[in-house]
Amino acid sequence: PTPPQTPAVKAPPSAADAESIAQADMELGLLEEFPDADAQSGIASAMLHAHSDAPVSQNRIVERLKQDGRLESLFGEVFREDNPYVEQPHKKAIVRALDTALSRGTVTGDDLRAFSRGTYAQEWQQIGAALGDAGK
Repeated sequence: PTPPQTPAVKAPPSAADAESIAQADMELGLLEEFPDADAQSGIASAMLHAHSDAPVSQNRIVERLKQDGRLESLFGEVFREDNPYVEQPHKKAIVRALDTALSRGTVTGDDLRAFSRGTYAQEWQQIGAALGDAGK
């Protein structure tokens, strides 16, 4: 008889990745200090922009925001018209981070479909279109 399949063991993150993840976790704690939704989304998108060369920590940020139930609203706020805290590179960072999160399974197509029917439907449709362009 064949031995039962053991699930693949995830390799522990490298020292650099572990440090990057710890930095992302610390930065996420800063969000609590800003009750304003505009400011929070600006900070979250700036964090993703700052971690643009570190997909592991970017994915961690997306993962934590999803766990906290804030991914839909924070990223929706980033794409909302006239958010004074968001610069264009931040929007690109969000799209890049979501693309990575999708490829790693942190965010699913079902999540995106649900978000595009939610409170920020219009903004998530823009994000979806940007993701489609990024995939080309």
